[in-house]
Amino acid sequence: MSRISVKVKITIWYTVFLVVITGVFLLVITYTGNIRAGELARTKLADSVSDARDEIGTLGENFIIDEDLDFYEEGVYISVYDETGDLVEGRRPIEISEFPELKDKYMHKLKADGEIWYVYDSRFEMNGKAVWVRGIVKDFAEGGTFSFILRFAAVALPALVVIAALGGYLITKRGFRPVRNILETASEISHDGDLSRRIETEASSEASKDEIYKLAGAFNSMFDSLQSSFEKEKRFTSDVSHELRTPLSVIISQSDYALEDEGYREKALNVINREAKRMANLVSRLLILARSDSGKLRAEKEKVDLSDLCETVAWQQESIARECDIIIKSAVEPNVYVLGDEAMLIRVLLNIVDNAVKYGKPGGHVEIQLETVDSWACCTVKDDGIGIKEEDLSKIWQRFYRTEEARREEGSGLGLAMAEAMVKAHNGIIEADSVYGQGSRFRIKLPLYQESGEFPKGGNQSV
Repeated sequence: MSRISVKVKITIWYTVFLVVITGVFLLVITYTGNIRAGELARTKLADSVSDARDEIGTLGENFIIDEDLDFYEEGVYISVYDETGDLVEGRRPIEISEFPELKDKYMHKLKADGEIWYVYDSRFEMNGKAVWVRGIVKDFAEGGTFSFILRFAAVALPALVVIAALGGYLITKRGFRPVRNILETASEISHDGDLSRRIETEASSEASKDEIYKLAGAFNSMFDSLQSSFEKEKRFTSDVSHELRTPLSVIISQSDYALEDEGYREKALNVINREAKRMANLVSRLLILARSDSGKLRAEKEKVDLSDLCETVAWQQESIARECDIIIKSAVEPNVYVLGDEAMLIRVLLNIVDNAVKYGKPGGHVEIQLETVDSWACCTVKDDGIGIKEEDLSKIWQRFYRTEEARREEGSGLGLAMAEAMVKAHNGIIEADSVYGQGSRFRIKLPLYQESGEFPKGGNQSV
């Protein structure tokens, strides 16, 4: 047995709701209408009887009735009786077979052939003789305009409910079209694995972009993220395979040579050792990035003298820079402390300064600056080297991404990605700007150490 669709459920729900509302509305107007119709009928009857009295007179022992008196007008029957109760003149409805006794100023209510009638009597004396005027009228709810309105409403309102139900179903069906597209697209992706498919949404104004439209947009955004993640994973796997293939090939070839030539064994072992260390370094960086992706990269935080770290890194890189004919300068504010992992921070600074030296120009300069800005420690590494092209600047944080110039040097393309992950583990920010051919500037911003051990607010601000 197939389940009822959501759009049918919604249609049934509001149709039932409309039926209930319509039924209550009909009951209310019928009840209040009957009461009001009865009041109008009784008022009309009393007024007609009062007007009829003014048209009756006597001449001697005879009654004189004005010719203008109409014994049937606007549904009201008028009849005149003498003091003995005998009918003198007038009209009475044929639907009523038995009439009540005359009773002054009394409103009788009768039921004849399923219809309600009102009978009103009025007694007065003229020249010592009693005269009775009786008026009879049918309840206004039993016929006329009000009855027509009730019958019309009883037919029209259910018809309107049916029309509203059909129209609502069509509107709901159209409104749920993106949901159907979502199901179809998800099914197609599941069947053929094509993550490039997207849910088709009709172009519309901002005002008409309802929740269903936004849901489709959210699914498209999710598909974008899935496709991007899948492509990154494929590229990552390919890059890792490529990076590991080279040292593995070297290790295999060198071990083969060592087995064939004992004289070559020591040299081969040195090469194997170098390549093994290279692989170990690559795997270490990959593990750091994997922990960062899973949210498990944790910094063992303690009070760290960032001023001392910057001076130490500058001193360590000075000899390497001198070999490349590059001068390292430092302008470090003393006693700048942060809450961080000293080993991680050293790796970040070494990576940035090493890149500045590696891609510097002979006779160039690398400057390390450290200062405090508000509640932040701001470390800047500037160089006047080859710089980075504008189109490459946003990609340098991607894993295994290397610019055309970087490919000429030894490296894996993981350094900056690893540095970014480590800085984020410290609730910090790392940024870069560059002018191609003139140099680059990398800025690292870390929260200053506070005695409470807490980070300052606004950790997502940029330098």
